[in-house]
Amino acid sequence: MKKIVLLVLTMTVCDANAREIEGAKERIRQVIADVRENPRPAAPIGTHPKKRNKVFSRTFNTTVSSRAYFQLHTDPALDDSSSEMLEKVAQYYLDHPEQLDDADGPYWAGEYHSACLAKFGINGTERKGAIARKSEKVMLEYMVAFLNHWSRLGLYDLSLKHQTFAYPSTENHWWAEVVVCWGYLLALKDDPDFKDRILKDGKSLQEHYERTAEYMKHHMNQRARKGFLLEISSPSYFRRMHAMWYIILDLSPDKELRDLARNTLDLFWAFWAEEQVSGERGGGKVRSRGYSILDGSERVKLPAWIYFGTGQQDLPFIKGPEGSAQLHVQYTALFSGHLPDPVIYEILKDRKEAPPFSITQRRLGREDKTVQLVPKADRHQPCLYNYEEADCLKYSWVTTGFVMGTVMRPPKPYGYWQRGTAQGWAHGLIIAGKAPAIMPERVIPITIHVDHRDILSDQYAVQSKGSFMTRKLPEVIARGQNNKLNQFGVFISKGLKPEYRGDFVFIDSPTCWVAIRAVGTRFLADDQPLKEAHRELGDFYLPEDNLQPVIIEAAAPGDYGDFAEFKSRATQAKLLSEGGAHTYGSLSGDQFTMFDDRRAPLINGKPIDYNPPMAYDSRYVKSEWDSGRVTISVGGTEKVLDFMVD
Repeated sequence: MKKIVLLVLTMTVCDANAREIEGAKERIRQVIADVRENPRPAAPIGTHPKKRNKVFSRTFNTTVSSRAYFQLHTDPALDDSSSEMLEKVAQYYLDHPEQLDDADGPYWAGEYHSACLAKFGINGTERKGAIARKSEKVMLEYMVAFLNHWSRLGLYDLSLKHQTFAYPSTENHWWAEVVVCWGYLLALKDDPDFKDRILKDGKSLQEHYERTAEYMKHHMNQRARKGFLLEISSPSYFRRMHAMWYIILDLSPDKELRDLARNTLDLFWAFWAEEQVSGERGGGKVRSRGYSILDGSERVKLPAWIYFGTGQQDLPFIKGPEGSAQLHVQYTALFSGHLPDPVIYEILKDRKEAPPFSITQRRLGREDKTVQLVPKADRHQPCLYNYEEADCLKYSWVTTGFVMGTVMRPPKPYGYWQRGTAQGWAHGLIIAGKAPAIMPERVIPITIHVDHRDILSDQYAVQSKGSFMTRKLPEVIARGQNNKLNQFGVFISKGLKPEYRGDFVFIDSPTCWVAIRAVGTRFLADDQPLKEAHRELGDFYLPEDNLQPVIIEAAAPGDYGDFAEFKSRATQAKLLSEGGAHTYGSLSGDQFTMFDDRRAPLINGKPIDYNPPMAYDSRYVKSEWDSGRVTISVGGTEKVLDFMVD
């Protein structure tokens, strides 16, 4: 195994950075104090929210387990209570072994079980023996039962044959499954009463541990080399990835594994920092479940506020049911002692005055169906990503006042893309609020399902700088069904006060001027397709011909003499539709062409290179595709992350 090298060049933490880091520590103290004073209630075992004939144990597991972990850290007087809570969870799954097979249940709090035993069990590193041994043994018995079901070394071997891009389920599920197994093995392999146990595949705990740790190293290595997370900038699912990186950083006795987790967190926060507005990440995303891009319910805003003070600047927004749900997955981070690298704070400071810049990131999303990975009769059918020609290029245009972005890809039918990464594609424009503590405004082209279900692979777009062109695909899939009632349009948040002129909608805001154009048709103002909650947040403008392209131009107010000049330039921009081709001369100076058939769009008459030689290329983050070395730089500070493993 090659030693991971972390190079920090000309890295000095200035007084301002020291103040920022102390501010993060103070916010962590505030959150911990708030949770102590306002305990989040335990959730009961209930019925699955989508599968009515199925028991749902996830919220019971997460609320009880996370509370026990919190209490062990903050109140030794509650050790007996904490032990009983952990035992209750473990005994439940031992008494209901059929639920061990439930991907929505047992491993959703596994990081807390692992951390509790590592820090407070018989071999505890913080308060040894704080957990009653009786309760610890019940937990360990549960861990053995869990591992007999979920520690699947054969799947690790299969995944490694394809550079870790072949596995069952979605990315956050797979990663949680793997890391929870690792944490349970860490607890079991050194326990005097369990270390000699043999799992049902005939292999020892030590062998499972070593092979799982090795797989985890290659997984983090490959994600950094090939476009990072498959669930691209997901507003919610990143939480599970995050929790796993923190638990590795907190518990691993293997320095190489810890360094990879630390590097991964640094890379995650660098991507967030260069693309955020008021704490909300802009740009193209996938798995934006429940149309969360419309209401800004992005889960990263909570840890971003804790670490950086961005967005809403007070504690109330973490209170109530929604705040509780977010906090349950943050305790590993709150108690880890790890803070983002100073270079992230430097990026945020630089962003306040940086000139506009582009971000391009080569991403994965295309499914490779040319290889049969396992026999068709096997109940676990892994998917395989095409990790050499993935045809996904994340592009964002970033200014101090707004971020516009998409994931550019060819207009292929739904089956071309892996199902998880086809779900909830989201893109568009977010605009800085009137004050740092006010959430951004938004202009979002989106397809709304008639029953508000998840949409899969509904649009494709082209973009250059602040010029953007998108359209709905002829067939739109929602849960496998072709539904012609899905409505495509542009959502505009309430604070923007649009000026409606038939085939144009204009927006005059303090930090961004916007022109929205319907190609070959006109807009209809109709909020009915939206959920009732979203109608209160904004307005919806539908092209009368739902399959025609929509153009969005965004500019900083200083880019033109006045708003009237901007509107005039946008209105006069050349648009030619003939022979099934729509060619537009954008305000960025580049020409876009979209076609009515399945031909890929063009920029300046040339095909888009969806698979360029750079994995990441922006003002702050650069890396060649598959190199394993990522450079984060700002001003005179440079940090090089080396993800290579043997």
